[in-house]
Amino acid sequence: MAKSRFLNSIIATAQSHDVAMPWTRGSARNASVSRRQTESQSSTNRRSTAAKSA
Repeated sequence: MAKSRFLNSIIATAQSHDVAMPWTRGSARNASVSRRQTESQSSTNRRSTAAKSA
């Protein structure tokens, strides 16, 4: 009895849970990726400038 109730609760939770996969996030993901690329480029530029002046 307890085992079947436990399994039923696991199955119900798995069926009701909705995970947003990376390819379904659309514009929010694109904005996040472009923001990270801009940040990494600006940090790279700062490092190369510091190395040149040293």
